[in-house]
Amino acid sequence: MNYEAQDGRTSTRRDFSLAALAGLSALALGAGAAAAEEITQEEALKALDPWIEAVFTGDPAVVDKVLAPEFQILRSDGRGHDKASYLKALPRHQIRSKFSDIIATGTGDVMVVRYRIETDQTIDGKAVKGISPRLSVFRREAGHWLISAHANFAALG
Repeated sequence: MNYEAQDGRTSTRRDFSLAALAGLSALALGAGAAAAEEITQEEALKALDPWIEAVFTGDPAVVDKVLAPEFQILRSDGRGHDKASYLKALPRHQIRSKFSDIIATGTGDVMVVRYRIETDQTIDGKAVKGISPRLSVFRREAGHWLISAHANFAALG
């Protein structure tokens, strides 16, 4: 069955069904979506510190314990790793990294942390020294924060 709109276009039941479905979906998403809340620096460090401490060891077995199965990392040169390949290519740290400018938000068991980090490390044979921005996504599992995604914006070499 066709319906003629005021502007002369013809609409079908399918058009109305799609519009209704889109409206219901938007309503459901709006009603079910929780607003992100700001997370304190102290809480953010509960996720960041174990991650950095594990990486500092250089031991893949230790790092594996803080990585979520879906973990991915993206480096400033566009190269990335999944969990398995990252564990085979861990950076070597000369000093314990220091955090600054921590901004964290989250909902429930997910936390997104934007920060700066001071490092002296070697990544894929290239020196990385100085302060650079990072973005990390964590999710809580069994009371512990696991890192799911990490973007490292440090210039390599």
